[in-house]
Amino acid sequence: MIRIEEITKINKKNIAILDTSSISFMQGLQNKGIKLDSILEDYELILIPGWVLTEIEDAPGRAEFVQKLIDDGYPIHSIAEKTYSELTGYEEGNLYQIVLASVSMLVRVKSYLRRFVERKDPLDMEAYAEWIKKLYDEWPIPGESLTNGRIKKKNAGEISITILGEIVSWYYPETEALTVYSQDSDAYIFHMEAEASLRKLFALRTPVPVSYKSNDCILCQLFRYGEINESDISACRKDERKITFSKEQPDHSVVLVTEMVDNDLFIELIKDEAVHIIF
Repeated sequence: MIRIEEITKINKKNIAILDTSSISFMQGLQNKGIKLDSILEDYELILIPGWVLTEIEDAPGRAEFVQKLIDDGYPIHSIAEKTYSELTGYEEGNLYQIVLASVSMLVRVKSYLRRFVERKDPLDMEAYAEWIKKLYDEWPIPGESLTNGRIKKKNAGEISITILGEIVSWYYPETEALTVYSQDSDAYIFHMEAEASLRKLFALRTPVPVSYKSNDCILCQLFRYGEINESDISACRKDERKITFSKEQPDHSVVLVTEMVDNDLFIELIKDEAVHIIF
């Protein structure tokens, strides 16, 4: 078990939220002797939601890596999903809408909420802590059985991260930086859909922008800081994959591009300071 402090309040301005996929990637970088100081040093608070922490502890090596980060002084804390109500000032009607918006792309989960949680009169709904626990315990998306006996709850971690990100975005306007570390494109899509929906609910508020750092964003940062070279890119990035990036044109306009990128093109892109990797 990871020795990690659980918190129930957010009072910092520079915040990161970690997903299992990025933790595994950073673990791999460290195993190759690559330092991670420049990646995580800017944050005053690094959060791991409870559902994600469960996934991390499925792999002993991954858990040991997180424990070492904590022991090295990184401000990593866990935050249980049941405490999300407190983060919103107990506005549980709004919190339900945030959860609903966050799962809008997952038909099974959305149907579960509509059928077993939602009521015509929001005052008739169960307390948030009760129904969110049931949602996780009865996760409606079938999952595989892991070697440790736990049933993997597909997309549960990404959903928890999305909910937490939306809460901070809409309820903590003093936040200066809010970054989600994830290689799972679903997490990025979930956020984009949720934010679009919640703009109608919170019409009088302005959300704090949520930025995402994929594995390619991490590699780009390390390369431009001179901490890795081209051969490291080939060792750490083994497959062609789709990325989204922006590039400033000669006339100072900016073009947004999404395309499959192999390692040769990726190296060419990150050498160009006019290029910014988005996901």
